Amino acid sequence: MTVRGQPANYALLWRSAEGRFSVRGLPPRVHLDRVYTNGLHALVPFWITNETDQDVTVELATEDPLKVQQQNANWSAVSVAQRETYVDVTTASATEDRGEVTMVCSATIQREFSEVFNQLGGVSSVRLAARETAELVLLFVAEAAETDSGDGQRYEYETHGGHVALRTDTDSYDVTLRASTCRSVLEMEPPTSRIYVDDCVIGRTYERALRVRNASAIGLDWTMTVVETTDPSLSALQLLDSNMRPLSGGHLGARGDTQVLVRYTPHAAGEFLSRFLVENSNDPASLRYWVFRARVSQRQKLRRVELLSDPDISFGDCTSGVWYSRDIRFKNISDTPVVMRLRVEGNTAGLTMKSAVRADGASASEPNTADADAPLPTLSELISSRRPSITDDNPSDALTVTDDVGSEGGSAELSSRVTPADDSTPVGDGVRTGESGRRFVARARAARGHKAALFDEMLIKPGAVRTMTLSLLGNSVSSTSVSAGQFERQSFTLFGESSTAVGTQPTTAPPPGTASNSERNAERLSIPCTANMCTPFVRVVPPLLDFGSVDVGTLKSLYLRVENLSQVAATVQCKLESKVITCTRAPITIAPQQSVSVRVDSYPRRVNARYRKQIIVRNIHNRLNDSVVEVRSTHVDRRRVAFHNLFYQTLVPANEQNFVDFGLVPLNARSLRRVNLRNVCRCPLAIEVAADAADAGAFSAYTVVPQRDGSGRLTDAACQVARRLPLLERQAAMHSNIEKFKERTAGATAPEAAALPPRSSLCPVAVAPIPRTAGLTLQPDMFIDKSVEQGHVCLMPFAPPRNQAVLPPSLEYLDIAPATATRRNVVRIRGNGSSDIMAAVPPESALLSSEAANNLDMLPADEDVEMIVSVIERAEQILEEIIERLDMIPQTLFASPEAENAYVRRQVDLHKYIDLLVESGFLRPAHHVRLTALGTESLIVILQPAGTPDKPAPLRFDANLYFKLVDRPGDLLPYTDSAAVVSFASADQLPVRRFLVQAALVQSELELGQKSINVGNMQVDEACRKYLVIQNRSETPLMYAIRKTGSIASGDICFVDSRYGIVRGFDSRKVVFVFSPSLHGAYSEQISIANVLNARGGKKATLKAAVRRQSKFYIQSLRLEFGTLAPGCSSTDVQVLAIKNMTPKTRHLIVKSLLASEDGLSDVGVVLEARFPPNIAAAQPTRLLDRETEEKIESLEQKLKIAVRKNRPEKVEKYQAKLAKLRGSGSGGSGDSDNIQATDAVPDPAGVQIRRLADDTQLEVELPPGGDVSIPVVVTARLADTKVDIKTGENALGTLVVHEAKDKDNVKLVTLAASVVLDK
Repeated sequence: MTVRGQPANYALLWRSAEGRFSVRGLPPRVHLDRVYTNGLHALVPFWITNETDQDVTVELATEDPLKVQQQNANWSAVSVAQRETYVDVTTASATEDRGEVTMVCSATIQREFSEVFNQLGGVSSVRLAARETAELVLLFVAEAAETDSGDGQRYEYETHGGHVALRTDTDSYDVTLRASTCRSVLEMEPPTSRIYVDDCVIGRTYERALRVRNASAIGLDWTMTVVETTDPSLSALQLLDSNMRPLSGGHLGARGDTQVLVRYTPHAAGEFLSRFLVENSNDPASLRYWVFRARVSQRQKLRRVELLSDPDISFGDCTSGVWYSRDIRFKNISDTPVVMRLRVEGNTAGLTMKSAVRADGASASEPNTADADAPLPTLSELISSRRPSITDDNPSDALTVTDDVGSEGGSAELSSRVTPADDSTPVGDGVRTGESGRRFVARARAARGHKAALFDEMLIKPGAVRTMTLSLLGNSVSSTSVSAGQFERQSFTLFGESSTAVGTQPTTAPPPGTASNSERNAERLSIPCTANMCTPFVRVVPPLLDFGSVDVGTLKSLYLRVENLSQVAATVQCKLESKVITCTRAPITIAPQQSVSVRVDSYPRRVNARYRKQIIVRNIHNRLNDSVVEVRSTHVDRRRVAFHNLFYQTLVPANEQNFVDFGLVPLNARSLRRVNLRNVCRCPLAIEVAADAADAGAFSAYTVVPQRDGSGRLTDAACQVARRLPLLERQAAMHSNIEKFKERTAGATAPEAAALPPRSSLCPVAVAPIPRTAGLTLQPDMFIDKSVEQGHVCLMPFAPPRNQAVLPPSLEYLDIAPATATRRNVVRIRGNGSSDIMAAVPPESALLSSEAANNLDMLPADEDVEMIVSVIERAEQILEEIIERLDMIPQTLFASPEAENAYVRRQVDLHKYIDLLVESGFLRPAHHVRLTALGTESLIVILQPAGTPDKPAPLRFDANLYFKLVDRPGDLLPYTDSAAVVSFASADQLPVRRFLVQAALVQSELELGQKSINVGNMQVDEACRKYLVIQNRSETPLMYAIRKTGSIASGDICFVDSRYGIVRGFDSRKVVFVFSPSLHGAYSEQISIANVLNARGGKKATLKAAVRRQSKFYIQSLRLEFGTLAPGCSSTDVQVLAIKNMTPKTRHLIVKSLLASEDGLSDVGVVLEARFPPNIAAAQPTRLLDRETEEKIESLEQKLKIAVRKNRPEKVEKYQAKLAKLRGSGSGGSGDSDNIQATDAVPDPAGVQIRRLADDTQLEVELPPGGDVSIPVVVTARLADTKVDIKTGENALGTLVVHEAKDKDNVKLVTLAASVVLDK
C-alpha cells in the first residue's frame, strides 16, 4: 500500500540480519529500470529505522557509480503530491525477501532537479537515536556516452551494477542494485533538417513534411520552439500533426516517430526565414535545429525546371580522403531552353567538391581523347558553339567540372576549368578574375562530337533531363583539432538559378547595380545538403622495436599494435624497404575504436653490430597521421651461418635475401616463386636442398631440367620432356583458340564460319615459327590464344615429334583446316624397340591411349635437335608467364565482360600448365643442386597450403628450406675472394642454412544460392531462362569456372553470360542460362562450378525438369459458361469450342458429350448435355491465336495508335494489313507477306471436315496441319434421377471429351457450366 505523502517504495520494509534496524524503500535486490544516460543523477529515497532502545551508528559503504546523501535539496523541494507518484513499483512479488523489486523513478520530476546539489559529496555513516528514523537518498548516475556517430544508429539498453552495504557493530544489511540505462537520442528526417520553398506565389499553400524520430529504446519528451524568425507572428506558417492540429511537442515511445506537417501560405512578396529548435527534454545534449526558408515572388507562372531527385541530399557518414557522390536530376518542363547556374553556400570548411553534368543515361566519367596541347577557346566561342546545339536531337555528352570551393564557408562559386571525369583529377585549380567578370577556361573535346560547356551555364533543352553528380571529399584535419576522430556535422546548400536561354544575349556582364532580363526572370532552386565527416586517426605502439641480438639465419618476431582512435574505419599500410625486416604490406582495415597487431619479422643474413631501419605506417585516408617506427637490432653469427655467403648467394628475384614472401595465398591454391642460387666460387658447387618434414606436403622445391650437359649435347631428360610435354598438353583441356572458336561458331552457318578472318591476322603476339615436316598437318599457330593482351606469352601447344604425323581431333575446331586431310596409321613403339602397324586406328586414339602414354620413355633418341630445343625454350617461356602472370588475388576491374572472361581463362590455363610442367619432368624435385663455376641455378618453390572451411586455418604460413653445402669449405675457400681473411682450420663443415618461406593465408570460399534448380513441367523444345547465384563468402575476389558434364543432355543448357568470371569479396553474381530440352522424360543434369584458386571448393548444382511431349492439339478454353438455365430448357447462348492442330500432320479428333452416368455427376440435381447444331458444317471457323501471335497483334496495335496520332497514313495502312494477316480476316499487303512466317498463314477452311457419328452429341473432326476449327455448342439442362433438392442458383455441370480417333490416352476434358433457375 502507498502511504499518503510518501512514494510507493515507502511501503517496502526489510529488516537487517539480526533485526537491530530496518530499511524501507531499498530492497536487498533492486532493479532500477528506465534510467536515462544523460549525465544526470537518478534519486531513490529510502529510510533507516533504529529498532533498539540504544543509539546506533550505521556505516554506509558504496561503490561507483552509487553514493548516499542524508540531505538533498532536490528531494526536499519535491511536494507531497509529487512524492506519491515519484516511484513506481512494478514487480508483483515486491514483499518477498528473495524477489527482485523493479522500480521506475519519474523522469518528469527529475528534470526539475538541479544537478549542482546532486554533485555534493555523500555520507559514510548515519547516527540514529533509539527508535529514530532517518531519511536518506541513494544517487545513481550512468556515465555519459560519447558523441553520436550519425543518424541511423540504434541505441539499446545497457546494464550497470552496484552494491550498498549497511553495517553496525553487530548487524548488517546488503543491497545489490542493477540499473538498466539507455541514451535518449532525438533525430530528424530528412537529415539535412532544412526546408526550402523557392519561387512561391502569394495566396497558394505549400506543404512539406518532416519527421521527429526517437532512435533509442527508451521513450522521450520533445518540444519545438522558435529561435529566430523574420515574421514574429508566424501567421503564414503552421506546424500541424497528422490530425491537422497545432503541434509544438509531445512524447515518443521507444523508436517511435511522428510527422510534422509544415504548411506555408505566403501573404506578401519577399523572403521568409524561421529557425526552430527541437529539444529532447530527457537529454539536453540531444537537440536538433531545422530551418524553413521561402522566397515569394509576384508572378503566377509555373516553374521552368523541375527537380526529379530528392529535395534533400544526405551524404551520410563520410570518411575524410574518400570521394562520395550523389546524383541530382533536373528536367526542363518549359517550351524554351533553360540555363541553370549553380553555387554553394554554407559550412564548406574542409570540403573539396567536384561535379559532373551529363545527359540522362550518359556516363558520368569518360576518357579524355582530346589533344592536351590544343588551344583553349574563349568564352564567346564556347557560347557561340553551344547555340546550334539547342535544336540538336542528340544531347551533349558528359562533362566533368573540377570546382574551386572556398574553405572558409560563406558563398563559393562552382566555376572552374572543365576537365575529364576522373576521380584522380586534382581539384582547386580554378581561374578567377575581378568584379567586372570572371574568366572561364574550358577545353573542347573533339572525340565523339563532345562539346565544351560551362558548369555555371548548364543548358537544358525543352523536355530534356540533366543529371549532375555532386562529389564530396573531406580534407584531413590535424590531430590537435577539436573534431579529430569524431563525426562533425556539416551542412551547406546548393542553390540553382534558372533563366531562359537567349541566343542573342550578350556575353559581357551588365554594369554594377543593374540586372539583366534573365536575372530578373530567374527562378531559384535550393537543395540542402548535409554530411557527417570524420577524419580517421590511428596510433602505433610501440614507437621503437628493439630486437636485441639476433643470430644470422634465425627468425625473430615482434608485434606492432595499431589502434584506431576514431569513430570511422581506418585503413593503414606499412611501407618498408629492407632485405632483413619483413611485414605485411597489404592494406589493413581497422574497425572504429579497435586495434590490430602487425607482426614484424627479422631474419638477418650477415653480421651487423648496428642495424637500423624505419617502418612507415601510412594512414591512407589521412596522410597527416603517418607514423614512423624505428627498428633496431644487433646481428651476430654464433653458428657461422653467414659463411655460406662466401660460396653462394640466394637471390629473390635479384635482391640478396634469406627469405621468400608469397604474400596473400588462398587455401588450396598453388603459388610459385623463383629463388636463384648464384655460385660466387670459381669452381663447381653442390648443395643439398630439403624442406621441413611437417610442411613437406604444403610446399616443395623444383629445378628446371638441364637442356645440355657439360659437353654441349642434349641431355636425356630434355629429350624425354620434349616427347612427353606435347602429348600431355593435347590431352589437357586448355582454353586455346580451339575451344573459343567452337563456342563462337556453334550457332553460325558454314558461310559465316568461312568468312572469319585468317588466324594470322588476329594474333597480336609474334611467335617463333616451328619447323614443319612432311606430312605434318598440325598448324604451328592454330592453338595460339588470340584474346591475350599485349605482353603475354602465347600458350601454344608444342609440335609433335618429327616421326609422328598427328591430325587434329576434329576439323570443326580449327580456324584454318587443311585443304586435304588424309588419315595415316600411327607407329607404336614397344618396349623392345620393335614396331607394328596399327591398321584403321585413328591417330588421335593412338596418341591418347594408355599404352602409348606408358611407352613414352622408350621412344628412340634420334629426334630432331631443333624441335627439342624449341620445346624446351617454349616451356621456359611458359614458366616465365606463370611466375609473372599467375595471380592469387585476381583483379576486379575490366573494360568489358569479354576481357574478364579472357582473364579468367588465362588463369585457368596457367594453373593447368603447372601440372603439365611437373608431370612432364620439366620441373623435377630439387634434392641436389649442382652449380657451375660462377653460374646461377633457378629454384622454383611451389606453395599449396591445405585447408578446409570447417577447420580454421592459421593466418600465416611459416616454413623453412634447408641448404647444406656438400663440399668441404676448406677445399672451396681457395677459389673464393675471401681466402686470405677466412680460415677453416677447426671445422670441416658449415651448419645447415635455413631459408624462410612465409605467406599470409586467406580463404576463398564459394557457395551457391541454390543447389537444386527445379524447372517443373516443360514441353520438348520449350525454352526457359534460369540463373545460378554464385556467392563469395570470403573477403578476396573469387574466380569461378562453370562446366557441364558433356553428355547429350548437357547440350540443352546454354549459358547466356560467360561461364568464366570473378565475384568480388562478400558479393554474389547471377549467371543466366537458357534451358531448352530436346528429349522428353525425367531430366536431371549436373552443373559444376569450380573455384579456380581452391580446387577443393567447387560446388555442383542439379537442374531438374519433367519434360513432356508436345501437345498434338490445343483447346482455347477448357470451360464454357452458358449463363442461367431452367431444368428441361436449352440454352439460347451459343458457345464456341475452338480447337487447333499443333502438328504438321492431319489429325482426326473425336468430340462427344458425356452422359450423367459416364460423367460421374449422378449425385448432382441438374446436369448439362451438350448438343451440336445441325448447321455446324456451314459454321464459319474463327481464327485461333496462340500466345506468340497475340503478342504480335498487341505490339502492332500500339504501333497503329502511334501512327494514327502522328498522321502517317502509309504506316497506318501497313499496320492494318499486318493485323488482318495475323487475325486471319484478310490477306494483307503483298509487300508485307515476307515478314509473316509460314506458320502464321491462315489455314484453308475447306480443309476442315466434320462428320456426325451420333445425332447431335458426337462429332469426328479432321484438321489439316496447323488448322483450327470453331464448333458451336449448346446445352440442355436435365434433371438427374436423384432425390437431391434443387435450389435456385445451384451450378449445373456437364463434360465434353476431345481425343484422337486412334489414341484415347491423350484426352482433354471441357467443363460445361450454368446456373439453375427454377420456374415459379
